[in-house]
Amino acid sequence: PLQAAQLCTRTCDSRAIAMSLLRAAVSAGRLAQPRLPTGLTQANKASLPFVPVDWIFRFFPYFTRDKVRFMLRFNQISVGCGLGFFYCWCHTPYKCDNYDHFEESMLYTYVKGQLEKTGQLEENTRIKVRHFYPQTAEE
Repeated sequence: PLQAAQLCTRTCDSRAIAMSLLRAAVSAGRLAQPRLPTGLTQANKASLPFVPVDWIFRFFPYFTRDKVRFMLRFNQISVGCGLGFFYCWCHTPYKCDNYDHFEESMLYTYVKGQLEKTGQLEENTRIKVRHFYPQTAEE
């Protein structure tokens, strides 16, 4: 019985040693991973569009003298940039305003022109099915 108790103690000790080695290896691996600078990772949380806020505080102290007014201007500029992005970039008037809502790219027009030259476009439009349900002769 004494030998069995000693064997169990040795096995438990080897498991504890193995777990502590595993824990040390994992923590060393986490420390060895490359990390981005904190200024870069936090830039999206505290910056004007494309300009980090710490640069504004450093290079334009006149604008940041009153912190509350700077926060107000920061919010106004952010809303203005958001509206400008939406109305000037995302909401281009009269873009793709044809009835098919299909913009013909350069590749599309090139392939279409090649098919017209060979006569395959006429054949393709002739055999194209333009309806889902079978049509009677009256329709």
